[in-house]
Amino acid sequence: MRLFKAILLLMLVVSFVPTLMVGWLSVSHTRELLVRDAQELAQERVKQLRLKAEDFLGEPANTVLGLARVPGFFRLPREAQQTHLASVLTQRREVLALTVFGPDRQRLPGLQAFSKHDVPPTALAAHEERARALLEDIDGLRYSDAVMEAGGSEPVVTLAFPVGEPVQGYVAADLSLGELRRMLEQERVGSTGFAYLADRHGHLVVGGGGVADLGGDVSGRSPVAHLLRQLEHNPDTELFHVGNFGEGRGAVVAAYTVLPELGWAIISEQPVEHAYLQVETMERRILLGLGGAILVALVLAALFSRNLTRPLKGFTQSALELARGKFGVEVDVPQKNELGELAQTFNYMSKQLLAYDMENRGLYESLEKGYLETIVALANSIDSKDAYTRGHSQRVGDVAVQIGRELNLTERELRQLQYGGILHDIGKIGIVESILCKQSRLTDQEMAIMREHPAIGDAIIGPVSFLGAVRACVRHHHERWDGTGYPDRLQGEDIPLLARIVACADTFDACTSTRPYQKAMPLEKAMEILDNLSGAQLDPKVVAALRQVLAKQGVRLEGHRLPVKLAS
Repeated sequence: MRLFKAILLLMLVVSFVPTLMVGWLSVSHTRELLVRDAQELAQERVKQLRLKAEDFLGEPANTVLGLARVPGFFRLPREAQQTHLASVLTQRREVLALTVFGPDRQRLPGLQAFSKHDVPPTALAAHEERARALLEDIDGLRYSDAVMEAGGSEPVVTLAFPVGEPVQGYVAADLSLGELRRMLEQERVGSTGFAYLADRHGHLVVGGGGVADLGGDVSGRSPVAHLLRQLEHNPDTELFHVGNFGEGRGAVVAAYTVLPELGWAIISEQPVEHAYLQVETMERRILLGLGGAILVALVLAALFSRNLTRPLKGFTQSALELARGKFGVEVDVPQKNELGELAQTFNYMSKQLLAYDMENRGLYESLEKGYLETIVALANSIDSKDAYTRGHSQRVGDVAVQIGRELNLTERELRQLQYGGILHDIGKIGIVESILCKQSRLTDQEMAIMREHPAIGDAIIGPVSFLGAVRACVRHHHERWDGTGYPDRLQGEDIPLLARIVACADTFDACTSTRPYQKAMPLEKAMEILDNLSGAQLDPKVVAALRQVLAKQGVRLEGHRLPVKLAS
């Protein structure tokens, strides 16, 4: 009942969770709404600024374009043409200069007009230079980059367009951006924000407070940098974007849109902390109330969960020890409740697992011992056919295990090595005794038959799943490091490591045992032969490991086998 009461009380505490979730969702939802409102406001602001900017630029540009609609403008008398030019300057004070060019892109004499009576030669030359730059490959209305009027303080942009089809000539005009600058300077974006106009190169055209003078490089500002990247990928796409830009104290809420004809962008910026001021105020109020509720819930949860967490930690640790195979471990839970009963059940289960584990270990050891005895009997049945090779398989297994230990193989791999060494010649069961026991050198045909014993051995032990990992030792112990061995002509590290080790142990025992065709060699001579075979027949790394084994044991080979200990 005590545990039941504790859980019941904890459930009452958990009832605060829905409240917290509702509060958090309210904060998130309200924040999203307020953030969306702030961004929509910035979006609407740049839309309005774009319309104003298009009006500021479009009305004088349309007046200048009216020259193209005058019937036969280039065929009119010179006085009539000059009258039309003067009329444009009179109608729109934003038009500072007009120049008419012939179809050869050369200025026509007498067809150049300025809104000022006294125009310095530098201003005249700058106007014509901008105009001629626009006439290159022109096929419609084109605008230049904004520049500062020579000798003045107003930014100027030059436009040019062809007249007639086919082209009869060209008209170029300088437009003042002074009114556009004053409009943007008067535009208010909150208490600290501002709006400005930037060209396609990231240079400021005109703008309000917070940005540099005309010609200043604003490409490093986050919104402009984002815009330039977008234009780089989609130069012909009409762009619009709103969102947060920058990080830390320099973060701003900004929106921008592009004026398609000029490639300029209207950009509105406002510091994040001011744009989202309402968001922060709302969050503080809601989070303050939630904080108090959370604090109370945490204190109560800590008090009532304490009695549950301590014994559960003991259960967790003991369960992990059981999972690692440490059977018999017990937990100490003194409470007289359901947890205490669970602890008694757990301890009983642990003791039973310990008993089952001991029984299984005994059975496994007996089974493994039986497997090993069977394997040894199979090997002995082969060795018994030839007095000279008696004990050869056992010795190969012993030496292979010692090499494997030197190469830091696992105990599982060492057992596989032991079985592989013992069974490596099991395929000789299928070789006729007249060939197997022949005391003289084998003929080529007999040698071909003898070389079938690795594949025969592989077929013999293949159906035995227990010996699956040993098949590589049986099939590949006659492969050579240089790829000239048999039966599969494997090369280098394509030969399984266990087979390479067995091959080295097999060669070592062949050198140190008496055979019909040779006497047992001294240890030094045997190692000399293995060194010569290293890199050609044997793996150099395995030969080096065998040398380390002999060096560590300090053993002298005097007849048939090294006094090494079998792997367990």
